[in-house]
Amino acid sequence: MILRHILILTMLSIGTLSGEEAEVVFSEVSLTKGDDDLIYLTINSDEAIAGLQFEVSYDPEVLEIGVPSLTTRNRDFSLKIKKDSASFKVVAFSMEGKAFNLEDPVLMIPLSSKGDYEGSISLDVKDFILSRPDGNKINLRVSAGQIYLVPSLPATFTLNQNFPNPFNNQTVIKFDLPESALVDLIIYDIFGERIRALEERSVLPAGFHAKRWDGLNDAHDPVPSGEYVCSMKVGVNYHAMKMVLLR
Repeated sequence: MILRHILILTMLSIGTLSGEEAEVVFSEVSLTKGDDDLIYLTINSDEAIAGLQFEVSYDPEVLEIGVPSLTTRNRDFSLKIKKDSASFKVVAFSMEGKAFNLEDPVLMIPLSSKGDYEGSISLDVKDFILSRPDGNKINLRVSAGQIYLVPSLPATFTLNQNFPNPFNNQTVIKFDLPESALVDLIIYDIFGERIRALEERSVLPAGFHAKRWDGLNDAHDPVPSGEYVCSMKVGVNYHAMKMVLLR
């Protein structure tokens, strides 16, 4: 049994290439800080596949990767994993030369987001090998899906104090939406006269938003120094705050 184990691992590394091409796909995933999710490894191939091997590296400051596991319909296969803090290597094979069930994903990789990084990254996948039951390797292409890291959603509708305040030329108004909503963000003078609509009946997604006001009215004329009120209406939620413009 030990000898056969060694022979199978050797065939994964040195078997000859067959003419058919398989597609290996790592699924995309979207994560907020601290959330857990799974990347699924799917193989599209017209040929039977009895073994796979690959290595993945990643940034441990951004991602935390758990121990990969086989999906339910492929759990009869042997799975060997070598893992450290910034990479892991996977070898999966059948001692009996059986083929993977490719109707479902073959492998699951648990992961979570760390730190405050925002943007998209992908796993660095290298040395991917697929082998047929006879030990020959299969031509393949690998698609490493993007991992989208997004900030956590706000808990409440909030209109934050503008910055800077007082301001001379322009100021930034930040507001938070815990869910997608119809938003009116309008600036008035202290007499209640409308000055500028920054958003009007705009459908905005959940998240953290910012709008810049340049001290101009709707006609794009400069307004005089003084106090102004920024009003945010989101459904039945209403928020307002004062701003001071100094020319």
